[in-house]
Amino acid sequence: MAINTTPTDSTDKKLPEWRPQVFINFRGADLRDGFISHLRKALRENHIKYYIDSDEPRGSPIEILFDRIKESQIALVFFSSLYADSTWCLDELVEIMKNMEKGTLRVIPIFFKVTPEDVKGQKKEFGVALYGEGRRRRPRMPQWEDALEAIPTRMGLVLLENSSHQKFLAKVIKKVKEVEAILLSERRVGQGSSPTVSIQHLKASLPPYEQRLKQFEERFCFDTDITQIFAIVGMPGIGKTTLAKKHFDKWMGRVSVNKILLGIHERDEWSACLCKELLDDAQVSVNKSFIFLDDVSEKTHVHFLLNNLHRVKEGSKIVITTRDKSCIRGLIHHTYEVPVLNQNEALQLFQYHAFNNQDYTHTHNFINMSQKFVDYAGGNPRVLEELGKELCGKNEDDWGKILETLPHCCNENIKRGLRISYDKLTDQQKDAFLDIACFFRSEDEDHLTSLLASQDSHQVRDLADKFMISVSSDKIEMPDILCSFGKELGLSASLEDNLGTSRLWDHDKVIEALTTNEGKDSTVRGILLDVSKLQKEFSIRRDKLALMPNLRYLKIFDSSCPRQCKVVDVVECKVYVPDELEMPLTKIRYLHWLKFPSKQLPSDFNAENLIDLRLPYSKIERIWKDVKDTPNLKWVDLSHSTDLIDLSALCKAKSLERLNLEGCTELVDLPEDTENMKSLAFLNLRGCTSLSSLPEMENLTSLKTLILSGCSSFDDFQVKSENLEHLHLDGTEIKKLPQTIEKLQRLIVLNLKDCKMLVSLPNCLGKLKALEELLLSGCSRLRSFPVTKENMKKLQILLLDGTKFRDLPKNLLGCANSDQVNLQRSPLTSNGLSLLRRLCLSGNDMIVKLQSSLSDLYHLKWIDLKDCKKLVSISTLPPNLQCLDAHDCVALQTVASPLARLMPTEQVSSSFIFTNCGKLEHVAKNEITCYGLNKGRLLSETLNRHNKGLCFEALVATCFPGSEVPDWFGYKASGAMLEPELPRHWSESGFVGIALCAIVLFEEQKIQNNNLQVKCICDFNNVKTSSSYFHCPVGGLSETCNEQRTISSTHVFIGYTNWLNIKKCQEEDGKKGCVPTKASIKFQVTNDIGEVTNCEVLKCGFSLVYETGSWEANSRTYDVKQGEAESIVKNNKVSKIMIPNCGVTTIPEKNQISGEESCRSTKS
Repeated sequence: MAINTTPTDSTDKKLPEWRPQVFINFRGADLRDGFISHLRKALRENHIKYYIDSDEPRGSPIEILFDRIKESQIALVFFSSLYADSTWCLDELVEIMKNMEKGTLRVIPIFFKVTPEDVKGQKKEFGVALYGEGRRRRPRMPQWEDALEAIPTRMGLVLLENSSHQKFLAKVIKKVKEVEAILLSERRVGQGSSPTVSIQHLKASLPPYEQRLKQFEERFCFDTDITQIFAIVGMPGIGKTTLAKKHFDKWMGRVSVNKILLGIHERDEWSACLCKELLDDAQVSVNKSFIFLDDVSEKTHVHFLLNNLHRVKEGSKIVITTRDKSCIRGLIHHTYEVPVLNQNEALQLFQYHAFNNQDYTHTHNFINMSQKFVDYAGGNPRVLEELGKELCGKNEDDWGKILETLPHCCNENIKRGLRISYDKLTDQQKDAFLDIACFFRSEDEDHLTSLLASQDSHQVRDLADKFMISVSSDKIEMPDILCSFGKELGLSASLEDNLGTSRLWDHDKVIEALTTNEGKDSTVRGILLDVSKLQKEFSIRRDKLALMPNLRYLKIFDSSCPRQCKVVDVVECKVYVPDELEMPLTKIRYLHWLKFPSKQLPSDFNAENLIDLRLPYSKIERIWKDVKDTPNLKWVDLSHSTDLIDLSALCKAKSLERLNLEGCTELVDLPEDTENMKSLAFLNLRGCTSLSSLPEMENLTSLKTLILSGCSSFDDFQVKSENLEHLHLDGTEIKKLPQTIEKLQRLIVLNLKDCKMLVSLPNCLGKLKALEELLLSGCSRLRSFPVTKENMKKLQILLLDGTKFRDLPKNLLGCANSDQVNLQRSPLTSNGLSLLRRLCLSGNDMIVKLQSSLSDLYHLKWIDLKDCKKLVSISTLPPNLQCLDAHDCVALQTVASPLARLMPTEQVSSSFIFTNCGKLEHVAKNEITCYGLNKGRLLSETLNRHNKGLCFEALVATCFPGSEVPDWFGYKASGAMLEPELPRHWSESGFVGIALCAIVLFEEQKIQNNNLQVKCICDFNNVKTSSSYFHCPVGGLSETCNEQRTISSTHVFIGYTNWLNIKKCQEEDGKKGCVPTKASIKFQVTNDIGEVTNCEVLKCGFSLVYETGSWEANSRTYDVKQGEAESIVKNNKVSKIMIPNCGVTTIPEKNQISGEESCRSTKS
């Protein structure tokens, strides 16, 4: 059942009876035993009610979780790299997004070491988890994709790879408390104890300028004798003038002369006005002054001011406000951009104006709609105020009607304010603003700039300077309020507004324009039709497009499938065209027609101004019949047009930069004229299964990315551009690479995965000095790795799994045959692949020994040796290794001693997997456990010094075949439960963490999704304090791959951690004096769904870990009171065996033996 985590102590009585519930959605394998455990504790400490699925009865249907989602008011969604590998997570997400759309649930997305772009776009490792082999056709895939793409990233939090978990946890709690405060405020305002509430008394709520004022004043200094000019900038309505006035009122007493000029933009003779009202005043020239100039809109104003500063007393302060950054650029260096209100601030301001002094009742729907109005306002105080005033006193139906019109109809008062900024735009800027609002609200800056290009090539940046759009990471965005303002203007055809042109985006108006017989319409500049809005099919009149001579943009798309129909025929074509359709569109720049139904574009189509052509999933066989001039064409997307056979129409597209032909299965070749596309930088031919070769394309000097993945008929590759950076030949039939590949000195990625016919690699491969990724997975005929004199010094990823090397250099890996080469020529020496981070050798039956040259690779973090059936020995490993996976290395017997060099590192966790390594020798197991403990202690000490001991994963985890808990574990028990009584002062200085061990019996256990985790639930009880309850990780497997793992026999799982909760217990122990501690530790095996039932924890163990040579480590046994020692020894609670190098001890230092000897003397 659900865990009620709200504390029940006396403080609860002070809390409201009702509190929002937080539903936590996450992939258990990634987070359950780490960050989530600490999150749960932090939520409890902050009296935040939450729900998590861990204690639901095993086998419970997912519908129970759906009910819990409906009962919750806040959802924390943790997106991790393998999140999409869990169907339960995805199904929960769909339900969460449904409730969010209803307005009953607030969603806080947490991007845990993944980016929002990867999640929303299903890219990189996140996309691999979602679209693994055989998963793309799963019936719920469209729902999952829609849910992922609809994630509200604005409220999201992002944890970067090397960020502090502790600080991030604090941010999560802060965000939850902010949303909780909003919900509690809403409840007080709109719900109370019944479905309706009387709203009579609301505390006056104004925009919180105090913090913004403080931020501005940090840049302001009245005590200097230097004349300073400060600019406050921001979008219309953001509060620039209000902030400046507050600042003026606060500081005006510091000087004897104060001048304020409002509405500068409205003054025709600005220079004369400034002279008359300000500069001609004799007081200004002889006394320090404080001058405030409001709404400066032109650079000439600023120039005039600067040129007349000599008329102002030295040491005066001048503050100006402007909605245009360009007018101060390069002239005024002290600027402050006013930020938008946060969610809580915005809601309070909106509620103040929408509900103030009203004494009638409202239903709970008002609260849900309030949040939608706040989201629409985007944190703009003026918009919130005007919306609130408009809604004040209206009933629920009126609110609903206004809410429906928001996307395309702007409040009149808001419109008047925005109109000031719009009217000051040039004609080209007005066109650009309206085009963006109606058609290109979220686009790449380079793409949009090309589409809008005219005589003024800086329109996009100019609009950003005027806060009409925003540019972030080369992406153009427009606020909701400006978008609706622009769309409303865009529908009209007024010379006063926008040069007499209209932009059709409403589907009813589009259908009317394309089907009625109303003659020529020169006003239409663009058409946007979302076919998902159509109730029925319709056919375009033959001559309608011909009667729109000024049409620039035509987009027919399906918003219900934003990834453009990854599955063919998901949505049937709803727009039909006659065979004789006329399209003499001389001004067309952008043509996007999803599932274009004809075999080719009409013969009269004019492509002279065409910049972007997108016809994905179309029925075309060729683009157009005759060759046409396309001097401006930059982007072409014909992906998944399975009937396409001829591309000769593009032979004159000399400006083409990107060509996407993915999935064009009937395309046999490219035209010879392709080599004239000197601007082509990206060519995607993925899945063109009929393509057998490429024409001569040596002139493609701009080509940086060439994708031939899955071109199963392609068998002969020749270098086409010496500037290639990404070359994907995976899944092709090539037998070899040409010697000319050495010309690719800029190549970063070479992907040769699953090239089943590839038999050799050229020796010149080492000359690719920029190469970072070499992917050879699945090249089953590849039997030799080239030996070169050159070094691939930048190589970071080397995947050799599934290969059959016969003549690998001995010092590289060791192999079965006798042909070896000299150590100095090994590509893996410290002078070679010194930056290598990932090495995959799995499935190679030729490897016998992993050689010592690997130990020099300081940056190597991941080695995959799965299924290397002949591997017998592993040499010393790199010091920074995070994962060694030797699963199913059935012949493995020995490992190096030491397993790796110990040294302080930045990484947090390490995992050493030896599952199914049945021949692993006793000494090897001792070395693995001893090294793991030493490394765990070292990492713990480092974390204690630099990160206050906070870590959410096992510092070091390992697993290998075995049936006994090592002797050095101080506490042991049969079964899955351990209840040790710890000696007094066990957690004082010198204590760095704990070691945990579980012996698990498997009977041919198939690991679901290759995810299996051993964890324990710990409860530490101090006689004089309340219990400390938390989860501890022990170890396990977590991997995304197509082949399912199987574990057989009994295995030992050992984990070492410096768990923060132990530190908390240590602090409490020290405060309460000399008291014993009782612990309860329960071990269990889980996967990404829940507890695994068809395996059994046979034994378990627990030990305290101390710094080497600490007093506590050498005297822990004698810290037990008289009468307790006998009991502890009798019950085998404290180990009598000393392993100083492993840092586990309870006996005096005089009895210590060497670490190596002690490791060899233990049993496992």
